[in-house]
Amino acid sequence: MIDPQRTESIKSLINDVDKGNIVLPEFQRDFVWDIGKTYDLFDSLVRDIFIGAIIYGKPSFEITVREIDKRPRKGIGSRAKLKIKSYSKEEIKSETQINNFRLVLDGQQRITSLYRALKGIDEVWLIIRNDEELDDDVQSTDFKDRSLEELIYEFRGQEDDERLSINISHAYKIAIDNLFEDDIRKTYFDNLTFTAGMDDDELISNFRRYLIVCKKIDSLLSSEKLLSYYLLNMNTDKFSLFFERSNSKGIQLNFIDILAAKLYKGFNLREKVEELQVAFADTGYVFNREIIVRAIAYIVSNGKEVNRSYILGSLNYVHFVEYWNEVCNYYKKALDFLYKGNFILSQSWMPYENMIIPLIMFLRELKGNDFSQMDEKQLDFIKYWYWASILSQRYSSGSNEVIIQDSIALSNIARNKKISDRSYFTRLKIQMMADDILTFNKKGSVVYKGILNMINFDAGGLIDWPNSNKLTIYDKIEDHHIFPVEYLKTSFKDDENAISLIDSVANRTLIPKITNIKIGKKAPSIYLKELKLNNPALDKSLKYHLIPEDILSGLYDDFYTDFLEVRANLIMDLIDKYVMSKEKAIFDDFYKQPIIKNTGTIKIHANYYRNKVEATFNIDTQNIFYAGNNYSVSLAADKAKEDLSGKTNTSTNGWKFWKYIDDDGNSRFIDDFRKN
Repeated sequence: MIDPQRTESIKSLINDVDKGNIVLPEFQRDFVWDIGKTYDLFDSLVRDIFIGAIIYGKPSFEITVREIDKRPRKGIGSRAKLKIKSYSKEEIKSETQINNFRLVLDGQQRITSLYRALKGIDEVWLIIRNDEELDDDVQSTDFKDRSLEELIYEFRGQEDDERLSINISHAYKIAIDNLFEDDIRKTYFDNLTFTAGMDDDELISNFRRYLIVCKKIDSLLSSEKLLSYYLLNMNTDKFSLFFERSNSKGIQLNFIDILAAKLYKGFNLREKVEELQVAFADTGYVFNREIIVRAIAYIVSNGKEVNRSYILGSLNYVHFVEYWNEVCNYYKKALDFLYKGNFILSQSWMPYENMIIPLIMFLRELKGNDFSQMDEKQLDFIKYWYWASILSQRYSSGSNEVIIQDSIALSNIARNKKISDRSYFTRLKIQMMADDILTFNKKGSVVYKGILNMINFDAGGLIDWPNSNKLTIYDKIEDHHIFPVEYLKTSFKDDENAISLIDSVANRTLIPKITNIKIGKKAPSIYLKELKLNNPALDKSLKYHLIPEDILSGLYDDFYTDFLEVRANLIMDLIDKYVMSKEKAIFDDFYKQPIIKNTGTIKIHANYYRNKVEATFNIDTQNIFYAGNNYSVSLAADKAKEDLSGKTNTSTNGWKFWKYIDDDGNSRFIDDFRKN
């Protein structure tokens, strides 16, 4: 008999999923985690943070199961039907005894996230810190002796062109296929943007590091990190009781609670938040204390830090006494702007609350410190930035870095300065088609929320259905199914495609809860005609909600997927109107090519081991004069590191080590001067 409690490795778990030995009860909820939670999961595994037990069931009765969700998040195959299989009681008994066949009762999201990342369905990259970003005691050790926890910068959905990056699925494939070093380098390492422009010594050094990290990832995946608990010989009663009793929630604390305890002597954070809520109670706004805290961190650190470690380690009550009222005032103004401009209909439906922070920094630099003082071009940029950031899901990973990038960018725009970082505009670009609209069907998706808010924005504010009153912050807003769920399940029960698209954002719109309740299970044309008896201007309401007016005639009652296609195209038109068609104009208006000298010398600097070194770069010879001698760019970096750390075995991409100050006061890498 199997031990009810045991540990297992991630590798063995993935292997069992592939073999079909780990499956889900057919009724289990869908995979709902956004990609950000997958990054957090891997981060927890690296840092040895307990991620909870996976609970398996060994049934003793017949049951229908389905596979782990292996579909892409959007595009071709994203709506494919998951495989379902029914087992008899005898088959279950055989499978459990021979193949350790088991059902996932709790842990589906974690298992699916691990599987999707390792199989490359979801892109998950491990970003490694550069030497100068490591703690002093870590830098003194050889790279191979550093732990993954010491090396990790973050997990994200794309590689970092300034740091060594390893795709988790690549590391997994390298391990299970036992690839030779030549194949690894040719297939994976040489394709990294980080390696561009490196000399041979740098490439050798960084390839060695790449291999070391891959081995460390393999060790992580091979170690028995997962705690599993087996419920054995489960009958139907036991099975039902488990699901009835497994959804309790405890009290959750986060790092802001720890900060509040730290500040208490000189600044009562909890009391101040309560006072803020009371002071603006008439607005209906909810002030998120974490937004205020991160904004203060940004100001105190001079635009360098908003992360948890900095907040807990460096902020004190003096900072809060000095900046609290200023930040709260700008916070309130930012919410005023978003509501009055119809960017949001309800705070609970705001895709990214962290986007408030760059708006606060915009106000700090804007003449008059009020949105009424910005000019039309500044407003154009804010609109584009807001919608492009949401639809490109910029804040879903590495949000601390994105907060800083956007705060710097918006501060420049407020001062009527242009942005000289061309890549900033690339990060705002989106790629989307009408078919992709249909795939967004979860309230947790920022794109789902963003689309519904964009409809409100385009309408200049949504209006209700029973009457033409404009919806306000005080209305309890819900995402209503235009084609009711029960109507679809009844009328389209044999149409798998239609059923799979019940919750698509193309079938959703925001209306008050009370209206939603009254609609019931009727065909769209029927319940809408009933509403029109009390509101002859319902056609106007539908237009505001971007719903084809001929839905009233019953045209679409029997053609649900046709309705979705029409509305998805209307939504796509909005995305093109406010984002995609604006890309070139925004770039032309707000990008400023950095003024780069073609000849002569410039002063350069670098920060390492918390110290600053200075040198002179000769643009013509591509050499650096440092400490009385001329060196190549990378050799000068190695020499500087040796002087500051005493280490002689460093190998550095000097083009992304040394920096200069451009004419706008921005610190930039001398990579700008590299000659092809």
